[in-house]
Amino acid sequence: MGLLLSACAVRHASPEGITIEHDTLQPELAVIDAERHCARYGKKAVLVRTTPEAPSASLFYLNSSLSVFDCVPE
Repeated sequence: MGLLLSACAVRHASPEGITIEHDTLQPELAVIDAERHCARYGKKAVLVRTTPEAPSASLFYLNSSLSVFDCVPE
């Protein structure tokens, strides 16, 4: 359970969107976090892009990706 909780790291968040670093093999965790974030503003999350990132300490040096989501009206 602890690994799942640490498999995402928010890089930037605002009412307009969210950028999340996540384990490359678990992109669904980023989607869940983005949906939860955007729902706070009555919006839905839409994936804009995903790019590979170098392994980072925040994700225990796993292969990671950076996903950018826009929060758009439902």
